[in-house]
Amino acid sequence: MKKQNFKSMLVAASMITFIWACSNNELTVSSDFNLTDLAQSSGQLASGSSFTISGSSSETLSSSSSTSGRSGKGGRGKGHRLDGTNFITKDDTLLAIIDAESAGDFRGFRMHGGGGATITHYDANGDVVTLPEPSSTTKPEGCSFSGGQFPQTDSLLSTIVNTVADFGTGVTNKKGDNTITRSGSIIIIRSGDSSLRTETITFSNYKVNGILIEGTKTKTHLYDSSTGVRISNSSVSDGKITLADGTVATWISTKKRTSNITLDSDNKPVSGTIVTEGNTSVTLASGTVLFSNTITTPITDDIACGKERHSPVSGIVSTIYGSDTVIIDFGDGSCTNKTITVSINGVVTTKTIGR
Repeated sequence: MKKQNFKSMLVAASMITFIWACSNNELTVSSDFNLTDLAQSSGQLASGSSFTISGSSSETLSSSSSTSGRSGKGGRGKGHRLDGTNFITKDDTLLAIIDAESAGDFRGFRMHGGGGATITHYDANGDVVTLPEPSSTTKPEGCSFSGGQFPQTDSLLSTIVNTVADFGTGVTNKKGDNTITRSGSIIIIRSGDSSLRTETITFSNYKVNGILIEGTKTKTHLYDSSTGVRISNSSVSDGKITLADGTVATWISTKKRTSNITLDSDNKPVSGTIVTEGNTSVTLASGTVLFSNTITTPITDDIACGKERHSPVSGIVSTIYGSDTVIIDFGDGSCTNKTITVSINGVVTTKTIGR
């Protein structure tokens, strides 16, 4: 009987050790959170669009409210719904990745402004320029220059040569039991003309809940006046994400956004497409993938859908986060079809996509 009890204790100890090891290698425990939230966040990150997916925590969360999840490498904590967005993160690592990927985009401005940053825009003379939030419910999300989708915003942004989002020595945004502390700054330098514009985004001692983000994100925006096609390319060089415990991960990201949009007499988009390609990865020195987001079939937004559908109409994105794999198929190109296919660790379901 004593031998049997001793064996049981050994088994229990082994199980505890295994769970601890998985946690400290950032392997996600699926039961800790709703993986539909991961699908919603990774799908938006890949496409540059904003939407919700049925079954996600969006139905019960307000902006920056909290959900149960994992915090950093292995600890339990609270997740975050990020200000001004439909991003839902379940731990600090995913929070930092989304923050890094969104830096320089309009939803990044909303996220950081809501988080307490002082955001200042300067023109070529060094004068401060006001960049107002668009009044329409349809507005720029995962982009800076929109490729003609939002011509008035593009025009105003073209007058801004320098933007600084400054959190100083630290700003804590707390709502309920949800807390995000950011420090340091994000700096954006713009140059060029209507045919070719360049944006360079850098991070100055920038941290999110103790996670350091480094690297240079470069965006180029090319306009072909003969065809009306606009192509935006984005890439990250020397990208690093250093977790709160000192673990360093390499951050690699490339994206291509091709816009071919027709405007009406009031300068409003009425037809055309935006096609997005690219991939993102965050990998430890050991080769362990913390996060990857790969567009396996180009993602297409159909401008003619208008209010019928504010999300991609086709395309496939595959996401790995820890031990979980999520795949989203945005559909067959129809504006009226509001369903998408989501595969979570091999289990395929049909979900409704909304605003």
